[in-house]
Amino acid sequence: MDRDEVIICKNESDIVDSIMRDEEVIYIESSLGKKISNIKNTGKIAWGLLIGGVVVAVTAIISSKTLSKGKSVLVSSLATIPSLGVAIAYIGFPSTISLLQIMIDSYKKNDGINGAKNIVLALRNNYYIAEFDREKMTLKKVSNTEEVKEVKISEIKS
Repeated sequence: MDRDEVIICKNESDIVDSIMRDEEVIYIESSLGKKISNIKNTGKIAWGLLIGGVVVAVTAIISSKTLSKGKSVLVSSLATIPSLGVAIAYIGFPSTISLLQIMIDSYKKNDGINGAKNIVLALRNNYYIAEFDREKMTLKKVSNTEEVKEVKISEIKS
């Protein structure tokens, strides 16, 4: 890719491709950026519940497409509904659908469900929101020197 060329991600598949290419800067269209912002700005406890629920939901969706039997579709749908309910409660319906699409695209392109989970974790942990305006969101890769260290209250000296 030419250094002067700027690619703006307009869908979830573009985001997955950018993360898989290990891009330093990812530009995302504003409407998609709002959904990504909701995904990235989830607290740690909520994130654990959210990613667990979405992994169950994606596994159920993929298995229903793979098996395509009447009963497996019914069972996977019943498993998906409560799992997605948790995600919808924390980040909203549009962001949940976007996260599902990222997971499904990652599943297809990156070694199954564990690869999909790794892509979503890379989006959350390896990039920060550098700029967000009406036209686009800019994610920048966290460098090793910018790594955030958690500090316990007991470690803070006055």
